[in-house]
Formats: sequence, C-alpha cells, structure tokens
Amino acid sequence: MENKHFKWLKLGVVGALSASMLAGCGASADQAGTAGKAGQENKEITVLYLDEPFWKQQNEEFTKATGIKVKYETVPFMQLHDKVFVSFTAGNSEYDVIHVRDDWATEFASKGFLEPLDSYVTDDMKKRLNPQTMEAMSYKGKQYAIPRYVWLWQFYYNKTLMQNPPKTWDELITVAKQIKSDKVSPYAESWGGILSYSSFIVHLRANGGEFWDYQNDRPSFNSPEGLAALQTMVDMNLKHNIMSPQSKEFTSSGAMAEVLTQGTIAMNMNTPQTLAMSNDKEKSKVVGEMGVALIPGGKLKTASYGETGGLAIPASSKKKEWAMEYIKFVTSADQQKKMSLANGKIPSDDAVVKDAELQEKYPNYALLPEQMQYPFGLFRHEQATKITDELSRNLLAALLGKTTPEQALNDAEQKILAMIGKSK
Repeated sequence: MENKHFKWLKLGVVGALSASMLAGCGASADQAGTAGKAGQENKEITVLYLDEPFWKQQNEEFTKATGIKVKYETVPFMQLHDKVFVSFTAGNSEYDVIHVRDDWATEFASKGFLEPLDSYVTDDMKKRLNPQTMEAMSYKGKQYAIPRYVWLWQFYYNKTLMQNPPKTWDELITVAKQIKSDKVSPYAESWGGILSYSSFIVHLRANGGEFWDYQNDRPSFNSPEGLAALQTMVDMNLKHNIMSPQSKEFTSSGAMAEVLTQGTIAMNMNTPQTLAMSNDKEKSKVVGEMGVALIPGGKLKTASYGETGGLAIPASSKKKEWAMEYIKFVTSADQQKKMSLANGKIPSDDAVVKDAELQEKYPNYALLPEQMQYPFGLFRHEQATKITDELSRNLLAALLGKTTPEQALNDAEQKILAMIGKSK
C-alpha cells in the first residue's frame, strides 16, 4: 500500500504544476489559491464517539498536526452500540471511525461491517500495545480495531477494616469473617440483572479455566474449574454469609462503587473510577481509607475482567487511509498519556501505564502492569449478549440457592449450545 504522506506529496506536486499552468494561461493567483484551499477543505473524516472534552481537544490536535478535519458526532455510551448497528444495517457510509469494545468488534466483524486493519498495523504498534488488548480487537485471526484504552477491574478494600488485602479467595473468606460490624457487609459483587457472568469469569480464570473455547467456538465454562468457581461464589453467599445482600441488586459497577464509598462494603472488584470516587470529599465517607490490590487468585496469582476500548473503520468508509491516520495519532504513546491524565482511562500502551507522572496521579496504576499480565478481556462472540444473559440467569439461580452449581452450569451449557447450533 502506497504511503499516505508520499501519496499526498505527489498530489501536491501535481497541484503545483497545474496551478503554474493555469497562471500561464491567464489564471489569477487568487483563483489558484482558492483551488488549493478547496482541496484542503475536502480532507475530512467523520468520527462517532463520546461527548467528553478531551476527545474533542484531541480531534483539534489531530487536525492541526495533519490538516485532516474531524466531523465529530457524539452519543451517550449506552446508545452507542445501537447507533452504530442501525447505521451499518441501513448500509450507510457516514462514519469513517467508530468506537468499539471487545464484544462489539467481534459482533460487527462477523457481519462484515468492519475493515480489516492488518495491512495498516505497524511493527511499532505491535510492540507497544498490550497483546491482550490487540487480541480483544481481532476476529478469526484478523485485526479489526486498534485498542485505545482499558477499563480494568482491580480490587478495592477498606484499609481501616483489615491490615492486608487477601491474596486468594480463600483468604478473602477468612478476612471477611473477621469483620465484625452490623453496618458493613464484608464483600460485594455485581450479580443483579444479567451481570453475574462477569464476576464468575474472574473466579473461573483464577482457577485456571476460561469461559470460551475460541478455537472450536463452544463454551468451556462447564468444567471442573468452572464448578469450583461457582461453588466458591455460592459458598460466600449461602455458607459463609459474607456477601452484601445488595449484590443481587447491583446492575453496574458504578452503583456498587457508590455504596462502597459510603463505607457499607469492605471489599469488592471494581473499575478505575472507584478510587477517585472514594476520595471525593463532597460525596465519600471513606476518604483516604480505600486501598487497591491485585484481585485475589487461586491456581493463578490473579485474574480480572475489563473492557478494551478501541477504534475501528467501517468497511463502507470511503476515507480509510485518512481514518487510519486518525487512529494512529490518537493511539500513539503521547496521546495515550494525555488521555489518561485527562480522564483516567488506562492506556493500552504497556510502557505508558508505567509512566511516572501517571503513577503519581493514579495510585492504582502501580499494580496495573502486573494485573494486566493475567487474563482480563471481555467475552467475545457474535451472540455474546444472548450467551451471557442465559448464563447469568442460571448462575443467579445457583447463587440464591434455587438450584445446584452443577445443574446451573449444565443447564446454561445445554441452552447455549442449542443457541449456537452445536451439540454437547
């Protein structure tokens, strides 16, 4: 593929010669200048993303650096997937760059909506960007998006209630039982609605298992590791009685973090905004009391769960090279650091995560390089939402004692296999 800058250099030379010829034929300097300006104005891409100040500022920097203008369309995150999907199914080519996360990248790529980016990926990008985040943006061996940030779960605990954070799930149970307060629930997870699968994946990975066999495209959670993981969760709730009763009601990490900052939960797994929320003097009752640690482990030292946010180019885009220039710019090391300083998003660049300025501003970053060495990606599948909804319903039934862990996993596996047209 011809280098974009070289391509435009050649066009610039041709344009200069054309202007010279027009001048020789009597064209005015003003006419030639107007033609050149029109060419610059045509260099524009349309980006669909979120309405946050930093992203807009970054667009302005990109235009200043490249001359390519950005028509920026924003939408609330909860509406973003459907907005993109409707655009794709309508056959529109209005967007040149869109935001995707792990599961969306797979869903959209499986339907032919996204442009493969393998020919654009540089050796520098392969070296810099965390391999798990690159894998999260791929589908069937091809790269369909470039990771921009990570939204990774870490372990948060109230330092006034324990001397050291637990390193394993067995230790967590022991520590939790030592917390003697009627006003504090020792531990919480998001089990409400259809979210119990996300906590289950962490326990499963800690036991050395994995949620899906991507090579054979079938579930792998109904395994000895999966059974042990679910049994641990059930026991924490029904046997050891250390779970917050609100766990079955939490339908987002944000809602759980808000309760944590009121001092009524001692420990939980949560997303990066948690520490900042806990130190908000106007809203938090545990300012300065929240510590951060690796998520407890089992057979593995630790494991996590978290979204990789990336940028993709719709297959229908007519400005793919300009779009890729945008993606390369905003995922560069310099821009990822600026992003993190501005909004706390975790860089997908391994070296930037270790940056001294970021480490000083965000104490939770100190543990990220180690946490990110262990499994953490979202589950990815063309039918990811249907699959995780089905599993969550069965998991919650076991967690509430309405069925056994064995039966819950067997039922979920059977229904999911039928859903994807496979047999056991």
